[in-house]
Amino acid sequence: MFKKALRYSRKHFDLPRRLKDITDKRIRARISTAEVAIAIFSLQLANLGSLNNYAQSSVSSPSVSTIARSADGMDIDYLRNVNLQIYKKARKKKMLSAYQGEWIGIVDGKEITTSDYCKCSHCKKRKLRDKEGRLKYQYYHQFTAFILACKDFSITLDIEPILPGEGEQISAYRLLERVCNNYPKAFSLVIGDGLYLNQKIFKLLEAHHKKTIAVLKEERRQLFEEANRLSLLSEPKVYRQKKTYYKV
Repeated sequence: MFKKALRYSRKHFDLPRRLKDITDKRIRARISTAEVAIAIFSLQLANLGSLNNYAQSSVSSPSVSTIARSADGMDIDYLRNVNLQIYKKARKKKMLSAYQGEWIGIVDGKEITTSDYCKCSHCKKRKLRDKEGRLKYQYYHQFTAFILACKDFSITLDIEPILPGEGEQISAYRLLERVCNNYPKAFSLVIGDGLYLNQKIFKLLEAHHKKTIAVLKEERRQLFEEANRLSLLSEPKVYRQKKTYYKV
């Protein structure tokens, strides 16, 4: 399956060539960063879930520790540019199609890599109680993701970490600002949950001429009233659906 996926990515997107100049922070690395990036690509494509699963599924691959060290210092901006080039290629070849006639972007937060023992400088932490009722810390990572929802499948355009001491809205603002600049014509509508009922986010998307849908809860009507007062949205409408409001 890995070989088939690599052949497809080479034929349609020239992925190995696009990744050949990627770098990381390792010193005198024996395995190139491009090889590690291809390994991570294969892991995600196969939906294996962990580096250990990938190591057991592939005979000739970088070790788990090599992948971890390389990924920790990869040039993220370079990867974002590769992702942008792949998107442009797919759009040009008409591999992507609108959902119900609308190009829709979805923004949401996700939690990954939870551990009671392993931690790094970017970890967030929370207090929990074990089975004996003793307090302990749990370490985890979070990020916000921007997904382009197409007719037949969805693709992730970009992600942004949620750093310690900040919430999902702060990370999402950085993400949305970058996505709107890098993918100005990729989507016309952005959908988020109740956390994105935020005036600053709405103003950002309005400045980029994007329509927005977010959960409008009855106890949080300030944004709706402010939008009406300042005319930030043209002819705002409210739709009722199972005691939850959506604003377009």
